[in-house]
Amino acid sequence: MAADITFESTVDGDVAEHFWELYLEAFAPLRTRAAARHVLLREEFDAEMADDRVTKILARDERGAAVGLTTLATDLAAVPWVSPEFFAARYPEQAARGAVWYIGFTLAHPGRRSTRTFMDMLDALVAHLAEHRVVCAYDVSRFNDDSLRFADNLRRHLERTRDVTVESVDQQTYYATTFH
Repeated sequence: MAADITFESTVDGDVAEHFWELYLEAFAPLRTRAAARHVLLREEFDAEMADDRVTKILARDERGAAVGLTTLATDLAAVPWVSPEFFAARYPEQAARGAVWYIGFTLAHPGRRSTRTFMDMLDALVAHLAEHRVVCAYDVSRFNDDSLRFADNLRRHLERTRDVTVESVDQQTYYATTFH
């Protein structure tokens, strides 16, 4: 059950609609599981799909149905919550050649999470990143880290398949104070 993986600079029309539906199905649970807003509004999603600074990695099943999506910003200015200056100071050589990229989100259809779909997308993404010799940043919600051990599993996969260094570069913790 291999997925067909394509890299697209822009996505619109019916294709965007199908991936929007997939996005909502996959990300809706994070509305109550993460303090940061992880679910884009429709207009934000459409803007990201139209932005050619963000590569869209699309996964489709054998019938052409949307089953996975990853966004990869090849220009940090396309990611409003990221500080390009932080990454330029930390990785000056890569920043000078435009090789600091950011994974916005990645998802697989809930019914295909235990299939090869996610790994097919990840393998295609990793090959693309390695080919361009980039620093690739990403963030992981605590929920996904605690429940899925996402960052650890990703690091182990990368270290098994590539010559990489994976490091935590920053952390934001949300606090709540209840007054009685």
